[in-house]
Amino acid sequence: MTAAAEAHHATGATITVHLEMGTGALDVLDLLCGKSGVPPHRVVLGHLNRSPDLVVHRQAAEYGCYLAFDGPSLAHHATDWRMPEAVRALADAGFGDRVLLGADTTTAAARSVDGGPGMPCLLRRVRPRLAHAVGEELVERILTENPGRAFGTEWR
Repeated sequence: MTAAAEAHHATGATITVHLEMGTGALDVLDLLCGKSGVPPHRVVLGHLNRSPDLVVHRQAAEYGCYLAFDGPSLAHHATDWRMPEAVRALADAGFGDRVLLGADTTTAAARSVDGGPGMPCLLRRVRPRLAHAVGEELVERILTENPGRAFGTEWR
């Protein structure tokens, strides 16, 4: 984390954090944003779908970081069906602009159009379910505007 913070301070690049099982979000934010001085809007916390703790999600969003629900295409994850509820809770609390989606595609097969499940699943299966929960307008922003802000270049 210290090296990531130093790299951020040298480059301005966004720091993305792999939270194993979606836990430790607040500790990571205390370290990166508190101790190391990284602006919260330059931090993305990943795998929050794996820990459907809506209180922690909201507390992390209150920091100002981005929350990535980036594993919903893996059908064997028992928490995937809760992801729309978590996104709706964040949106209802005014944090829809802090949400990111992804497919955690770490293998070539998962990234391929004909492979599975990856991005095709995210767009064909997850997007409609999420749109049903929070509306198409917010889903469109989550897929376009939010990542643009999260990963956009900041000039000093």
